[in-house]
Amino acid sequence: MTNQVCYIILETNRTIIVSTVLKLNEMITEELIKPKLNPIPEDKLKVLNYAQDRFFKEGFYKITMDEISKELGMSKSTLYKFFPSKLEMLDEAIFLLISTVKSRVQSSIASDENAVEKFVMVIRVLTATITRFSDKFMSDLQHHAPQIWVKVDETRKKLLYENISKIIIQGQKEDLIKKYPPELIITLITGAIRGVVNPQFLIATRFSYNDAVHYAFKILLSGILTEKGQVIFNKIKL
Repeated sequence: MTNQVCYIILETNRTIIVSTVLKLNEMITEELIKPKLNPIPEDKLKVLNYAQDRFFKEGFYKITMDEISKELGMSKSTLYKFFPSKLEMLDEAIFLLISTVKSRVQSSIASDENAVEKFVMVIRVLTATITRFSDKFMSDLQHHAPQIWVKVDETRKKLLYENISKIIIQGQKEDLIKKYPPELIITLITGAIRGVVNPQFLIATRFSYNDAVHYAFKILLSGILTEKGQVIFNKIKL
């Protein structure tokens, strides 16, 4: 058997493995971020929107359920019917945002743009989301709701893996991304984003969320883009 034939077989097997892994991750992600069959009641959505606006800006630890009830003009019995605790309210507010992010990322992936353009579109979605989180919110999340952060991180990992995988495979077909093993590129990118966009790193280094995402992607893309891909990327303003 010639080296060329062996290489073709190896690449074919690798493609099958990557496709299988992508499908499994897609199934897991769908289960974790499955939209509710019934629409969110208007009063409950009102609370979730309030929680997103205020918690993300001011943190959540010092805000009481009594305070939320008074500000929304809602009885405590109604509030507790929707959310037995403030942490459950926080959890749902975060995952409502993740559901929105997922929809926007998938719209970017489904567009007719090339892989580099899609990368930038995903960067913009992530940046717009992350910049909603204040330092106080990230600190509260780290110290007072670490279990929620762990769940968010795992969901984010699967969401990134699933969608960035599609961009990598498209980019290699377009000769915009180097022919490195896709699973390695995907793991490096998702690992880098998870590493820099987390409460401990951001609080310790004082990077802004915007800078953390931009620098991470620029460093990573400079290593995986072909010359053709780099030309396209250099023309785009993040």
